[in-house]
Amino acid sequence: MEALKFSNRHLESFRLKVKNFFSKENIKKHLIGFILATSLLIIDIVVAFSLGYLTEHKNIYGAECYVVFMLIAYLLYLIKLFISNKRSSTDLIIVIYLFFLIWDISYKVGWVQNDLLIPSPEGLFDVFKTDNKYLLENILLSLKLLFWGFLLAIILGTVLGLIVGWFSRTREVMIPISNAITLIPPILLTAWLIMWFPFEIAAVGIIFLSVFWPLFQATIHRVSEIDKKIIDAAKVMGVTNVGMIFKVVLPYSLPGIITAISKSLRGAFMCLVAAEMIGINGGIGFYTETYKAYADYRRVLAGIVTIGFITSIMDIVITKIEKSIVKWRA
Repeated sequence: MEALKFSNRHLESFRLKVKNFFSKENIKKHLIGFILATSLLIIDIVVAFSLGYLTEHKNIYGAECYVVFMLIAYLLYLIKLFISNKRSSTDLIIVIYLFFLIWDISYKVGWVQNDLLIPSPEGLFDVFKTDNKYLLENILLSLKLLFWGFLLAIILGTVLGLIVGWFSRTREVMIPISNAITLIPPILLTAWLIMWFPFEIAAVGIIFLSVFWPLFQATIHRVSEIDKKIIDAAKVMGVTNVGMIFKVVLPYSLPGIITAISKSLRGAFMCLVAAEMIGINGGIGFYTETYKAYADYRRVLAGIVTIGFITSIMDIVITKIEKSIVKWRA
């Protein structure tokens, strides 16, 4: 019965959102931007398929993958527009379509002469078709390494941070040590870790170090800020030290912990990519570095685009998780 009520409540909320989105006032609000975005999509597709190469180029690629990207971007734009109902969604897709339109025209009319360093948009997205399996393998490897390193860092950083932060004596000892260690870029340890451990363990270690110390430090700081009145009230109720840490201190510290996690995720992935480029034989960083050595900048650019896409998705996911888990700010 409760599940049915929950479902009906969400269905009614969705119906109301649809009704408001398609109201005359809202349609008027988005109409001009929607028409402009749709027109640019059509122009991009027409230019991709119809505009010939007016100057000689070494490599010419089909436009199918490029057009598929444009259509996927348009679909995501429609979803984002419906969810957020903000004009900024339209502004963003207009900027993207204008950028690729100018790029494509510049390449075809000969304003861009260097095929080696600046490929055409069609050439860029053709990589995702020709290298799809190899690219996917490296992406999955990077995500697997990121998952294990990040998970270990979150567990140990949170638990140890809570314990150290709770006891003032250990806190006073560990804060100077953690301050010194966090100043050392984890990527500097890559070569040393690769010498001692298999590449996957070395990669997990780099991620762990890039996340653990900032999270550990943030947790200690958050615990030290807890109101003494809360602690005194819990002690009156007979809460033990262990119960105090996990039933009182952890819920209080959770907003700060989640924020620290979200801030460190991008840095962890960047450290992983850098480590893969330096000496770890796998991952999206390794893919990019390999083709840079062969001066295949079309694939290098595809690797860069992939890294940017992954980091953007991670930011969105972490933000959503943060909002869903932490609904208060202490």
